[in-house]
Amino acid sequence: MENTKIRLIEKIGFALTNLGNIPIMTLLNTYLLIFYTDVVGISPAVVGTLFLISRLLDGVSDPLLGFLIDRFPKTRFGKYKPILVLGTIICCINYLLVWFSPLMFSGQKILAISVSYILLGITFDLMDIPLNSLIPVLTGRESERNVLSSIKGVSYTVGPTLLNIAAPLILASYSNQVSGYLLLIIGTVIVVAFFTIIGTLTLKERVIEEIDHTKEKKNYSIKDAVKILKVREVATLFISMLFITAATNIFNGSLLYYLSYIIKDTRLLSLASFLGLFGALGAGVIVPSLSKKIGKIKLYTAALVLISGAMLLLIGFKSSRLVFLIGYVLVQSGLGFTNTLQYSISADNVDIIRKKLGFEPAALIASLNSLIMKFAMAVGGAIPGFILSYTGYVANQEQVGSASTGIIVATFVIPFVLYVLTMLVFNYGYGFSPNKSFSKENRKSSV
Repeated sequence: MENTKIRLIEKIGFALTNLGNIPIMTLLNTYLLIFYTDVVGISPAVVGTLFLISRLLDGVSDPLLGFLIDRFPKTRFGKYKPILVLGTIICCINYLLVWFSPLMFSGQKILAISVSYILLGITFDLMDIPLNSLIPVLTGRESERNVLSSIKGVSYTVGPTLLNIAAPLILASYSNQVSGYLLLIIGTVIVVAFFTIIGTLTLKERVIEEIDHTKEKKNYSIKDAVKILKVREVATLFISMLFITAATNIFNGSLLYYLSYIIKDTRLLSLASFLGLFGALGAGVIVPSLSKKIGKIKLYTAALVLISGAMLLLIGFKSSRLVFLIGYVLVQSGLGFTNTLQYSISADNVDIIRKKLGFEPAALIASLNSLIMKFAMAVGGAIPGFILSYTGYVANQEQVGSASTGIIVATFVIPFVLYVLTMLVFNYGYGFSPNKSFSKENRKSSV
């Protein structure tokens, strides 16, 4: 494999590119449901249904786009980089419509939300799939992939944390909620475009150049693509990502309701996010060294144990501000490990497919990851809406006992169950994997 090391400027650029990817879905997952219910005035059950249907419909496009992106010709700027830059510009334009089209077309706000939200899934793919295809093509070195995965994991921790610190303060500073959201979303779009484009320009796609000179198949058929789902490691990681992402989206999507109506202080999210930043950052930074000592599989499983334990703590002391802060920090620390490890394990899976099936699947894997994320987002957005509606939630009012219970169930209980399922599936799938030593073999061949 390529022995050229990733330059420092590329590592910085890779961090910027990933930071630019984060605000789009972070604000959607945390704020869009409550924006639609409490600002736009749509029933939570209607919003939940829209989230579910929209995400399932646009998820169909993910494997197709991955299939097409893998066939995109290599240019002098790279194979994935040009799509990433163009996709970012298109996605940012549509993102503004997701938030503000129901206000612009108040008479047809349900239609406006449906169209813009479905389109976001497709336009975000043009940004997200090429970005998530980069690690396997930037380097073949296992050690450097771990570093890039650590950078990605830390970025995906720092970005949401900074947003969760700033966003409540920005929104609270405006008596007019629409004005607060206007500043927040427009500012986000500017950051996304600037960071992604500048960061992408620093990167070099090395491994694609090597594959072009090998005898590996450059293209694959749909039949070949289906075969990857039979690879144990790939299927295990997909299912694990589905459960853990759904759990995290449900947690994030319900959190503002918990802070608004149980704790009665949404600004506490800023403090919790600030404290959680240190735990998540610390976790992401030490992933490469801990992975060497105990292995990725054991570390990922241990992180899920930490998150599940934190959820139990939050369920047991649901009205305590101090326990909320402690539990939130523990959850963010655990996610700092899992988010970082998933990217490295996914890159290993690309190598397994190259070795077993003989074709380049980077964009296909990334697109299937995106499909899973969207399905998880659909579940994560729909479940809180359904629970709130079923238990009698009324926007901007003191909640009855059943509605308060529903908020606790949505925020902590369901995520706890899903985190435990993730732990069981992942540990079983990789614990009995015939290729679990592959990363060691790959590391030896890459140095």
